[in-house]
Amino acid sequence: MGRAMTGRKLRAALAVGAAIVAGLLGCRGEPTTSGCPNVAAEGTPVDAPLMAFLSAARALHHEADLHERSGNTAGAIQVLQRLTALPAPSATEADEVLADTRARLAELLLGRGDLDGALREVQAGLLRVAGPTYFRGHLLEVEGLVEEARASSLADAGKADEAAAARRRAMDLLEDTVRIQQQVIEHALPSDGG
Repeated sequence: MGRAMTGRKLRAALAVGAAIVAGLLGCRGEPTTSGCPNVAAEGTPVDAPLMAFLSAARALHHEADLHERSGNTAGAIQVLQRLTALPAPSATEADEVLADTRARLAELLLGRGDLDGALREVQAGLLRVAGPTYFRGHLLEVEGLVEEARASSLADAGKADEAAAARRRAMDLLEDTVRIQQQVIEHALPSDGG
């Protein structure tokens, strides 16, 4: 359920991003001075690479969903790796899509027992997003799940001290997740003025 919800959230965010970019492109043909800041004077949309990237990301996530629904986790992983290999425009939206894609990849790898691969995806995703954002919080949550799985594996191997340390890291990461998401929520809520 967690993976499917992540995919739906990402697709919704991609749809909103594409709608915003499409709205900006509605100014097509008008000079920059007419209130359409994302259109060059000659009428060429400046955000065309971002729009193309978001469209490709949406298509690749849909393709990964199809693989997952048919039980082909390896196929879903390959498709999402294609997305992370795409050249991405320098834009916050692209960074967020890539961060969330890395989180989804990490969850898929974790489900296959590839803890090191999952951790690499989380770390690559964290490089794309800084500060208190939903995307950073989600990556830390997934890293906490990786550490929880590592603790279980270490306990099964009879390495109690190492398992306890991994469990503490997992709890710390999950608490960091809550702290970040709480900051996101508080920032989004209107102040009561009093």
